[in-house]
Amino acid sequence: MSLRPSIQQVLAGLRHEGQVDEFAESRARSTLEVHQRTSTASPWFVKAFAAFGAWLAAIFLLSFFACVGLWDEEEVFAVIGIVLVIAAVALRRTIHGVFLEQLTLALTLAGVGMAGVGVAQFGSDNAGVGAGLVLCLVLLFVYPDSTLRFLATLGAGAASLYLLLELVSGQVMDLELLACTGLLHWLFLQQARLRAGKYGDLVGPVSFALACGLPAAMLTRLASFLVETHEWSLTLPMPLLTLGLTAITLYTAWHIMREHDLPPSGAPGAAVFAALTLVAVLTVHTPTVICAVGLMALGFHRRSNLMVGIATAFLLASGAWYYYDLSVTLLAKALALMGSGLILLGLRLFLSRRFPQAPSPVEAR
Repeated sequence: MSLRPSIQQVLAGLRHEGQVDEFAESRARSTLEVHQRTSTASPWFVKAFAAFGAWLAAIFLLSFFACVGLWDEEEVFAVIGIVLVIAAVALRRTIHGVFLEQLTLALTLAGVGMAGVGVAQFGSDNAGVGAGLVLCLVLLFVYPDSTLRFLATLGAGAASLYLLLELVSGQVMDLELLACTGLLHWLFLQQARLRAGKYGDLVGPVSFALACGLPAAMLTRLASFLVETHEWSLTLPMPLLTLGLTAITLYTAWHIMREHDLPPSGAPGAAVFAALTLVAVLTVHTPTVICAVGLMALGFHRRSNLMVGIATAFLLASGAWYYYDLSVTLLAKALALMGSGLILLGLRLFLSRRFPQAPSPVEAR
Protein backbone atom coordinates (compact mmCIF):
# COMPACT_ATOMS: atom_id res chain seq x y z
CA MET A 1 0.00 0.00 0.00
CA SER A 2 1.39 3.39 -0.94
CA LEU A 3 1.77 6.10 1.65
CA ARG A 4 -0.72 8.36 -0.10
CA PRO A 5 -3.62 6.48 -1.74
CA SER A 6 -4.70 7.31 -5.26
CA ILE A 7 -8.08 8.74 -6.18
CA GLN A 8 -9.05 5.35 -7.60
CA GLN A 9 -8.22 3.61 -4.32
CA VAL A 10 -10.22 6.14 -2.30
CA LEU A 11 -13.26 5.84 -4.58
CA ALA A 12 -13.01 2.05 -4.55
CA GLY A 13 -13.07 2.05 -0.76
CA LEU A 14 -16.02 4.45 -0.67
CA ARG A 15 -17.96 2.33 -3.15
CA HIS A 16 -17.24 -0.75 -1.06
CA GLU A 17 -18.67 1.04 2.00
CA GLY A 18 -21.71 2.23 0.04
CA GLN A 19 -20.85 5.93 0.37
CA VAL A 20 -20.79 6.78 -3.37
CA ASP A 21 -22.36 5.36 -6.52
CA GLU A 22 -20.62 3.76 -9.51
CA PHE A 23 -20.56 7.07 -11.44
CA ALA A 24 -18.50 8.89 -8.80
CA GLU A 25 -15.19 8.08 -10.54
CA SER A 26 -16.22 9.70 -13.83
CA ARG A 27 -17.44 12.83 -12.05
CA ALA A 28 -14.21 13.01 -10.06
CA ARG A 29 -12.10 12.72 -13.21
CA SER A 30 -14.07 15.51 -14.89
CA THR A 31 -13.60 17.77 -11.88
CA LEU A 32 -9.85 17.04 -11.77
CA GLU A 33 -9.50 17.83 -15.47
CA VAL A 34 -11.19 21.21 -15.02
CA HIS A 35 -8.98 21.97 -12.00
CA GLN A 36 -5.83 21.01 -13.90
CA ARG A 37 -6.72 23.25 -16.85
CA THR A 38 -7.38 26.25 -14.62
CA SER A 39 -4.37 25.74 -12.33
CA THR A 40 -1.94 25.28 -15.25
CA ALA A 41 -3.30 28.11 -17.38
CA SER A 42 0.03 29.92 -17.03
CA PRO A 43 3.31 27.99 -17.48
CA TRP A 44 5.57 27.67 -14.46
CA PHE A 45 8.27 29.94 -15.92
CA VAL A 46 5.73 32.73 -16.43
CA LYS A 47 4.74 32.45 -12.76
CA ALA A 48 8.42 32.42 -11.77
CA PHE A 49 9.15 35.61 -13.73
CA ALA A 50 6.06 37.28 -12.26
CA ALA A 51 7.15 36.36 -8.74
CA PHE A 52 10.69 37.60 -9.41
CA GLY A 53 9.36 40.90 -10.71
CA ALA A 54 7.08 41.32 -7.69
CA TRP A 55 9.88 40.75 -5.18
CA LEU A 56 12.17 43.06 -7.16
CA ALA A 57 9.54 45.80 -7.09
CA ALA A 58 9.19 45.38 -3.31
CA ILE A 59 12.98 45.64 -2.89
CA PHE A 60 13.05 48.85 -4.93
CA LEU A 61 10.29 50.31 -2.78
CA LEU A 62 12.18 49.53 0.42
CA SER A 63 15.39 50.94 -1.01
CA PHE A 64 13.51 54.15 -1.75
CA PHE A 65 12.48 54.41 1.91
CA ALA A 66 16.09 53.90 2.95
CA CYS A 67 17.44 56.47 0.46
CA VAL A 68 15.13 59.27 1.64
CA GLY A 69 16.36 58.84 5.21
CA LEU A 70 13.38 57.16 6.86
CA TRP A 71 15.76 54.66 8.49
CA ASP A 72 16.81 57.35 10.98
CA GLU A 73 13.20 58.28 11.81
CA GLU A 74 12.23 55.35 14.02
CA GLU A 75 8.61 56.35 14.69
CA VAL A 76 7.91 57.19 11.05
CA PHE A 77 9.64 53.98 9.94
CA ALA A 78 7.41 51.88 12.19
CA VAL A 79 4.23 53.70 11.12
CA ILE A 80 5.05 53.27 7.44
CA GLY A 81 5.62 49.57 8.07
CA ILE A 82 2.17 49.19 9.63
CA VAL A 83 0.56 51.19 6.79
CA LEU A 84 2.37 49.00 4.28
CA VAL A 85 0.97 45.88 5.94
CA ILE A 86 -2.58 47.24 5.96
CA ALA A 87 -2.39 48.30 2.30
CA ALA A 88 -0.92 44.96 1.21
CA VAL A 89 -3.61 42.98 3.05
CA ALA A 90 -6.39 45.12 1.57
CA LEU A 91 -4.92 44.71 -1.93
CA ARG A 92 -4.54 40.95 -1.53
CA ARG A 93 -8.14 40.50 -0.39
CA THR A 94 -9.57 42.37 -3.40
CA ILE A 95 -7.32 41.56 -6.37
CA HIS A 96 -5.94 38.20 -7.57
CA GLY A 97 -3.09 37.25 -9.87
CA VAL A 98 0.40 35.76 -9.61
CA PHE A 99 2.21 39.10 -9.71
CA LEU A 100 -0.04 40.79 -7.15
CA GLU A 101 -0.02 37.76 -4.85
CA GLN A 102 3.78 37.76 -4.73
CA LEU A 103 3.94 41.55 -4.49
CA THR A 104 1.56 41.72 -1.54
CA LEU A 105 3.40 38.86 0.16
CA ALA A 106 6.72 40.65 -0.18
CA LEU A 107 5.27 44.00 0.95
CA THR A 108 3.57 42.38 3.95
CA LEU A 109 6.77 40.71 5.12
CA ALA A 110 8.68 43.94 4.57
CA GLY A 111 6.07 45.90 6.51
CA VAL A 112 6.24 43.53 9.46
CA GLY A 113 10.03 43.84 9.46
CA MET A 114 9.89 47.64 9.25
CA ALA A 115 7.41 47.87 12.10
CA GLY A 116 9.42 45.53 14.31
CA VAL A 117 12.74 47.26 13.62
CA GLY A 118 11.23 50.71 14.10
CA VAL A 119 9.66 49.81 17.44
CA ALA A 120 12.90 48.19 18.57
CA GLN A 121 14.91 51.32 17.71
CA PHE A 122 12.85 53.79 19.72
CA GLY A 123 11.79 51.27 22.37
CA SER A 124 13.62 48.02 23.12
CA ASP A 125 14.39 44.71 21.47
CA ASN A 126 11.60 43.02 23.43
CA ALA A 127 9.15 45.69 22.28
CA GLY A 128 10.14 45.12 18.66
CA VAL A 129 9.70 41.37 18.99
CA GLY A 130 6.34 41.94 20.70
CA ALA A 131 5.19 44.15 17.82
CA GLY A 132 6.18 41.44 15.36
CA LEU A 133 4.28 38.88 17.44
CA VAL A 134 1.09 40.95 17.39
CA LEU A 135 1.31 41.56 13.64
CA CYS A 136 1.92 37.86 12.93
CA LEU A 137 -1.12 36.85 14.98
CA VAL A 138 -3.31 39.38 13.20
CA LEU A 139 -2.07 38.36 9.75
CA LEU A 140 -2.73 34.73 10.58
CA PHE A 141 -6.47 35.47 10.54
CA VAL A 142 -6.83 38.34 8.05
CA TYR A 143 -4.41 37.45 5.26
CA PRO A 144 -5.97 34.98 2.76
CA ASP A 145 -2.81 33.13 1.76
CA SER A 146 -1.43 29.82 3.01
CA THR A 147 2.20 30.83 2.49
CA LEU A 148 1.97 33.89 4.70
CA ARG A 149 -0.07 32.02 7.29
CA PHE A 150 2.71 29.44 7.41
CA LEU A 151 5.34 32.16 7.85
CA ALA A 152 3.18 34.05 10.37
CA THR A 153 2.85 30.92 12.50
CA LEU A 154 6.61 30.43 12.46
CA GLY A 155 7.19 34.09 13.33
CA ALA A 156 4.63 34.12 16.14
CA GLY A 157 6.07 30.93 17.64
CA ALA A 158 9.66 32.17 17.53
CA ALA A 159 8.71 35.57 18.96
CA SER A 160 6.70 34.08 21.82
CA LEU A 161 9.50 31.69 22.78
CA TYR A 162 12.01 34.53 22.75
CA LEU A 163 9.83 36.76 24.91
CA LEU A 164 9.15 34.00 27.43
CA LEU A 165 12.86 33.24 27.69
CA GLU A 166 13.80 36.91 28.13
CA LEU A 167 10.93 38.18 30.29
CA VAL A 168 9.81 35.15 32.32
CA SER A 169 12.05 32.08 32.47
CA GLY A 170 13.24 29.12 30.48
CA GLN A 171 10.87 26.84 32.36
CA VAL A 172 7.83 28.67 30.98
CA MET A 173 9.43 28.50 27.53
CA ASP A 174 9.70 24.72 27.91
CA LEU A 175 6.04 24.57 28.89
CA GLU A 176 5.18 26.42 25.69
CA LEU A 177 7.22 23.88 23.71
CA LEU A 178 5.13 21.12 25.28
CA ALA A 179 1.95 23.07 24.52
CA CYS A 180 2.99 23.55 20.88
CA THR A 181 3.74 19.83 20.61
CA GLY A 182 0.32 18.98 21.99
CA LEU A 183 -1.31 21.48 19.62
CA LEU A 184 0.51 19.95 16.65
CA HIS A 185 -0.63 16.43 17.54
CA TRP A 186 -4.21 17.63 18.13
CA LEU A 187 -4.35 19.44 14.78
CA PHE A 188 -3.21 16.36 12.89
CA LEU A 189 -5.44 13.96 14.79
CA GLN A 190 -8.53 16.17 14.39
CA GLN A 191 -7.62 17.36 10.89
CA ALA A 192 -10.73 16.11 9.10
CA ARG A 193 -13.14 17.64 11.62
CA LEU A 194 -11.29 20.95 11.93
CA ARG A 195 -11.06 21.50 8.16
CA ALA A 196 -14.84 21.53 7.97
CA GLY A 197 -15.09 24.25 10.63
CA LYS A 198 -14.98 28.03 10.49
CA TYR A 199 -11.19 28.26 10.58
CA GLY A 200 -10.52 25.23 8.39
CA ASP A 201 -8.16 27.17 6.13
CA LEU A 202 -5.79 27.68 9.06
CA VAL A 203 -5.36 24.00 9.87
CA GLY A 204 -2.92 23.14 7.09
CA PRO A 205 -0.55 26.14 7.33
CA VAL A 206 -0.51 26.17 11.14
CA SER A 207 0.04 22.42 11.52
CA PHE A 208 2.89 22.26 9.01
CA ALA A 209 4.45 25.43 10.42
CA LEU A 210 4.48 23.77 13.84
CA ALA A 211 5.88 20.60 12.27
CA CYS A 212 8.76 22.60 10.75
CA GLY A 213 9.37 24.96 13.67
CA LEU A 214 9.11 22.46 16.51
CA PRO A 215 12.15 20.35 15.48
CA ALA A 216 14.27 23.48 15.14
CA ALA A 217 13.14 24.76 18.54
CA MET A 218 13.66 21.39 20.21
CA LEU A 219 17.16 20.96 18.78
CA THR A 220 18.03 24.50 19.86
CA ARG A 221 16.67 23.70 23.31
CA LEU A 222 18.77 20.53 23.37
CA ALA A 223 21.90 22.56 22.70
CA SER A 224 21.02 25.12 25.37
CA PHE A 225 23.56 23.76 27.84
CA LEU A 226 26.32 24.97 25.50
CA VAL A 227 25.18 28.57 26.13
CA GLU A 228 26.05 29.42 29.71
CA THR A 229 23.58 32.24 30.36
CA HIS A 230 21.19 32.87 33.21
CA GLU A 231 18.08 32.36 31.10
CA TRP A 232 19.08 28.94 29.81
CA SER A 233 20.09 27.77 33.29
CA LEU A 234 16.45 28.02 34.45
CA THR A 235 15.00 25.56 31.95
CA LEU A 236 13.24 22.33 32.86
CA PRO A 237 15.37 19.20 33.39
CA MET A 238 15.68 17.01 30.31
CA PRO A 239 13.98 13.97 31.92
CA LEU A 240 10.95 16.09 32.82
CA LEU A 241 10.71 17.39 29.25
CA THR A 242 11.00 13.81 27.98
CA LEU A 243 8.18 12.78 30.32
CA GLY A 244 5.82 15.41 28.90
CA LEU A 245 6.66 14.53 25.29
CA THR A 246 6.22 10.83 26.05
CA ALA A 247 2.75 11.47 27.47
CA ILE A 248 1.75 13.32 24.28
CA THR A 249 3.15 10.52 22.09
CA LEU A 250 1.34 7.85 24.10
CA TYR A 251 -1.95 9.73 23.72
CA THR A 252 -1.35 9.96 19.97
CA ALA A 253 -0.69 6.22 19.78
CA TRP A 254 -3.89 5.54 21.75
CA HIS A 255 -5.91 7.76 19.43
CA ILE A 256 -4.42 6.18 16.28
CA MET A 257 -5.18 2.68 17.54
CA ARG A 258 -8.78 3.63 18.21
CA GLU A 259 -9.17 5.00 14.67
CA HIS A 260 -7.80 1.73 13.26
CA ASP A 261 -10.11 -0.37 15.46
CA LEU A 262 -7.23 -1.83 17.47
CA PRO A 263 -7.94 -2.39 21.18
CA PRO A 264 -5.66 -0.03 23.16
CA SER A 265 -6.28 -2.07 26.30
CA GLY A 266 -5.34 -5.37 24.68
CA ALA A 267 -2.08 -6.94 23.53
CA PRO A 268 -1.47 -4.43 20.68
CA GLY A 269 -1.90 -1.46 23.00
CA ALA A 270 0.38 -2.97 25.62
CA ALA A 271 3.06 -3.66 23.00
CA VAL A 272 2.89 -0.15 21.52
CA PHE A 273 2.86 1.63 24.87
CA ALA A 274 5.70 -0.54 26.22
CA ALA A 275 7.83 0.09 23.12
CA LEU A 276 7.34 3.85 23.24
CA THR A 277 8.04 3.94 26.96
CA LEU A 278 11.25 1.93 26.54
CA VAL A 279 12.44 4.26 23.77
CA ALA A 280 11.80 7.24 26.04
CA VAL A 281 13.62 5.60 28.95
CA LEU A 282 16.65 4.72 26.81
CA THR A 283 16.90 8.31 25.53
CA VAL A 284 15.70 10.11 28.65
CA HIS A 285 18.35 12.86 28.30
CA THR A 286 17.46 13.44 24.62
CA PRO A 287 13.75 14.35 24.50
CA THR A 288 13.90 15.03 20.77
CA VAL A 289 14.00 11.29 20.02
CA ILE A 290 10.56 10.51 21.44
CA CYS A 291 9.27 13.76 19.94
CA ALA A 292 10.49 12.69 16.48
CA VAL A 293 8.90 9.25 16.92
CA GLY A 294 5.57 10.91 17.68
CA LEU A 295 5.82 13.13 14.58
CA MET A 296 6.62 10.11 12.43
CA ALA A 297 3.58 8.28 13.78
CA LEU A 298 1.43 11.28 12.84
CA GLY A 299 2.92 11.39 9.35
CA PHE A 300 2.21 7.73 8.63
CA HIS A 301 -1.24 7.97 10.20
CA ARG A 302 -2.25 10.90 7.98
CA ARG A 303 -0.32 9.57 4.96
CA SER A 304 1.69 12.77 4.67
CA ASN A 305 4.96 12.37 2.77
CA LEU A 306 6.08 15.82 3.89
CA MET A 307 5.44 15.06 7.54
CA VAL A 308 7.26 11.73 7.32
CA GLY A 309 10.23 13.47 5.69
CA ILE A 310 10.38 16.13 8.40
CA ALA A 311 10.13 13.50 11.14
CA THR A 312 12.83 11.35 9.53
CA ALA A 313 15.27 14.25 9.31
CA PHE A 314 14.40 15.23 12.89
CA LEU A 315 14.98 11.66 14.12
CA LEU A 316 18.35 11.44 12.34
CA ALA A 317 19.44 14.77 13.82
CA SER A 318 18.28 13.67 17.27
CA GLY A 319 20.11 10.36 16.99
CA ALA A 320 23.29 12.11 15.87
CA TRP A 321 23.05 14.57 18.74
CA TYR A 322 22.52 11.72 21.21
CA TYR A 323 25.50 9.82 19.82
CA TYR A 324 27.84 12.81 20.20
CA ASP A 325 26.54 13.80 23.64
CA LEU A 326 29.59 13.77 25.92
CA SER A 327 27.51 13.37 29.09
CA VAL A 328 26.59 9.77 28.13
CA THR A 329 29.08 6.91 27.97
CA LEU A 330 29.79 5.16 24.69
CA LEU A 331 28.40 1.86 25.99
CA ALA A 332 25.13 3.53 27.04
CA LYS A 333 24.84 5.17 23.62
CA ALA A 334 25.39 1.89 21.80
CA LEU A 335 22.86 0.05 23.98
CA ALA A 336 20.28 2.83 23.60
CA LEU A 337 20.59 3.06 19.82
CA MET A 338 20.58 -0.70 19.34
CA GLY A 339 17.79 -1.19 21.84
CA SER A 340 15.58 1.48 20.28
CA GLY A 341 15.97 -0.07 16.84
CA LEU A 342 15.27 -3.59 18.10
CA ILE A 343 12.21 -2.40 20.04
CA LEU A 344 10.65 -0.66 17.04
CA LEU A 345 11.46 -3.53 14.65
CA GLY A 346 10.05 -6.04 17.11
CA LEU A 347 6.90 -3.96 17.50
CA ARG A 348 6.41 -3.86 13.73
CA LEU A 349 6.91 -7.61 13.44
CA PHE A 350 4.47 -8.28 16.27
CA LEU A 351 1.72 -6.06 14.86
CA SER A 352 2.15 -7.28 11.27
CA ARG A 353 1.82 -10.92 12.35
CA ARG A 354 -0.90 -10.38 14.92
CA PHE A 355 -3.00 -8.09 12.69
CA PRO A 356 -2.14 -8.77 9.01
CA GLN A 357 -3.65 -6.29 6.56
CA ALA A 358 -5.32 -7.56 3.43
CA PRO A 359 -4.58 -5.61 0.24
CA SER A 360 -7.25 -3.28 -1.06
CA PRO A 361 -9.36 -4.37 -4.05
CA VAL A 362 -7.45 -2.00 -6.35
CA GLU A 363 -4.07 -3.37 -5.24
CA ALA A 364 -5.31 -6.94 -5.55
CA ARG A 365 -6.15 -6.40 -9.21
